[in-house]
Amino acid sequence: MSTFVMFIHLIAASFWIGGMLFMVLALSPYVRKLPQDISVKAYQEVGKRYSFWGTVIGLPVLFLTGLYNMKTMGVSFSDLTGWSNPYASTLHHKLHLFALTVFLAVVHDFYVGPRSHINKKFKVAARIIGVVNLLLGISIIFLAAKLRMGG
Repeated sequence: MSTFVMFIHLIAASFWIGGMLFMVLALSPYVRKLPQDISVKAYQEVGKRYSFWGTVIGLPVLFLTGLYNMKTMGVSFSDLTGWSNPYASTLHHKLHLFALTVFLAVVHDFYVGPRSHINKKFKVAARIIGVVNLLLGISIIFLAAKLRMGG
């Protein structure tokens, strides 16, 4: 069962980070070349679909499978507060970055992003929050690799 839960965790993480990389590296450069009205419609439509699968489904799956994996590894919540070992310390940092990622994803996907076509302020904010969230996600992947190596 533990292997299956870890597999689901990795698939969800791959989808989350892969989706953000796709948006930044493939979709955005293409859509920016389109006429304004088509560009806005494309961003809004893709954003809604990705928000559902990435934020509404993916992030809760990552949270739940992460809790299960934490339990499987024998790490308790008290271990996280005391930083009793390198593994718990790294996991502590990973969880804080994840919480920030969730907050930024909700703000981006359900407030700033849907308004990004209204004015330049929302457009710039959506872009900045998206890039920051991608960098946080990559940092979380780094910490996951560090955990896999013992903390």
